[in-house]
Amino acid sequence: MTDTNSKGPAKDTQQLEMAQYIADMLLEMRNLARAEGLTILLGLLELSFCEAFSIANKVEMPVSEIEKLRRLAQAASEA
Repeated sequence: MTDTNSKGPAKDTQQLEMAQYIADMLLEMRNLARAEGLTILLGLLELSFCEAFSIANKVEMPVSEIEKLRRLAQAASEA
């Protein structure tokens, strides 16, 4: 008997590819928000990009990126 809910290599690959696609789209939107000076939106997109990127690449976010996100959040709360 096979479990239809189990994740196999094909499902993992599909999820990684989708996460990478989402990360690419978020990166584009983040760059647009930065160019237009949309600080709060920039912070949200940056956070979303980092999450999608880490899923796609199965990595933990570097400490320097976490600090960058904290600075963006601080700037957004001051805006």
